[in-house]
Amino acid sequence: MSDATAARPRQLPGERRAPRPFRALALPALATLALAALLGLALPGTALADERAPGEHVADQPTADQPTVFIASDSTAQSYGADFAPQAGWGQLLDRYLAEPVTVANHAIGGRSSRTFVAEGRLDAILEQIEPGDYLLVQFGHNDATISRPDRYTSPADFKEYLRDDYIAGALARGATPVVVTPVSRRVFDPASGELGVSFPEYAQAAREVAAEEGVPLLDLGRASHEYLSGVGPLESTAVFLHVPPGVYPNRPGGTIDETHFQTYGADRMARLVAVEIAGLGLPLSDAVVGTEPTGPRPARPDRPHAAQVGHDGARLSWEPVDNATLYRVEARPADERGAAWTVVAVSPIPLADVTGLAEATRYELRLIAVNDRGLSAGSRPLTLTTAAADLRLDFGPAGSPVAEGYLGVSPETGYPGEHGVGFAEGAAPAGAADRGPATDALSRDFVLGAGGEYRLAVDVPNGTYAVSATVGDAAGPSRTGFALEESDRGQVIGHPGAMTRQTFTQVTVSDGRLDLRLYGETGHLNALELSRVS
Repeated sequence: MSDATAARPRQLPGERRAPRPFRALALPALATLALAALLGLALPGTALADERAPGEHVADQPTADQPTVFIASDSTAQSYGADFAPQAGWGQLLDRYLAEPVTVANHAIGGRSSRTFVAEGRLDAILEQIEPGDYLLVQFGHNDATISRPDRYTSPADFKEYLRDDYIAGALARGATPVVVTPVSRRVFDPASGELGVSFPEYAQAAREVAAEEGVPLLDLGRASHEYLSGVGPLESTAVFLHVPPGVYPNRPGGTIDETHFQTYGADRMARLVAVEIAGLGLPLSDAVVGTEPTGPRPARPDRPHAAQVGHDGARLSWEPVDNATLYRVEARPADERGAAWTVVAVSPIPLADVTGLAEATRYELRLIAVNDRGLSAGSRPLTLTTAAADLRLDFGPAGSPVAEGYLGVSPETGYPGEHGVGFAEGAAPAGAADRGPATDALSRDFVLGAGGEYRLAVDVPNGTYAVSATVGDAAGPSRTGFALEESDRGQVIGHPGAMTRQTFTQVTVSDGRLDLRLYGETGHLNALELSRVS
């Protein structure tokens, strides 16, 4: 170890260190800057941040005939290849809304915080290329806030100083315009109130403060995305995020449930929000924003959808795509209730949707609506189908706790195969169980849980393809449970205090006479399961 290395103080994860020098300036440029400083001169594009009064807005940064918009961010803005389809980031699609000759250089990369993006030299890579008249969009916060990941975590106070000392100062020193972007919203709706929670408020506030203090533009994507997602609501927002049906994309055979990252439709919506915000900043770049206003006609009326794999709470629908439609809504109503209103039960950006949440053994009419920014199509001719009855219903809780009518009770002591061919694998039972009492119904009041570990459930069933519905929740607090069915990880289900979350997993194929489930997650709650064979 060299003396220089030995003398360097160790930086703890998330710990703020002194501002790093602007290494991306070439040595001749540094010499020129030094000479200019001695002579009291300011060279074009090299004014340092401390030459401005606090709060002074950067209104006279150089302009370029062919500006580049650089993006420093995380996985929410990252560009993805075909192997990740349909995942996309807003930075990947931003150029749809910026006219030539503006170009976008997207340096966003997953898993990085404001600190680690600097530490890995990724900001230096941008500063080596950025020129007077260019722009640097900076959005972090998602990974900075992960206190459970010390390699990423950055406190809000340090986050603010990284933005100031590294990103803002680095761009200004090169004559570029830094634009501070508040972190884009996650999809975390309260099922009881229907309200969308505010994501990373401390980091959004720090971003707003440092932009005001340094007099640089603020692009409040956190606010804009929160308003947009609140407007479309819990159901339609699933088309924005990575709620992907199984069996559609080769790289996601089991589908995906992800409340942070976007599919292509959602990334486009977020990129459009970014462009609209840029248009309102009063920058030279604002004049390059295009395509944010609706064009063309509303979609034509769709054909009647086709149904397959009808289960206990829904079916898989498919249909012919409609020209210029960006989204589809599936509406349902009970077929035997005269004058019943249509209700949206599914949304999809592709001509396929898994409809879930319907009542068992009930006849429904379903119709399709095509959507674009111009408006809604007329409804398709309705399709009539009857849902099946569940083949098996399981109610989980402590031994001796109440069991819902029509359900089989399962406790941590229920070993496989047991009396009914249902139970927990030997050595892989839940960590515990709880009963919150009679204030809630028999399914909601009790549950088993993994308490941060994992457990395994086995159910003897005939071979075939199944729909499996899981209920997760706790009257006393939050819950989070991950589900792997037949070794296919389907993602995590989040329950809010006092409210149950029900998630149906489709396309679950059993080929050995036994359905295997592995449950994991921060709490690992499981209240109930229902399953039906669909093919």
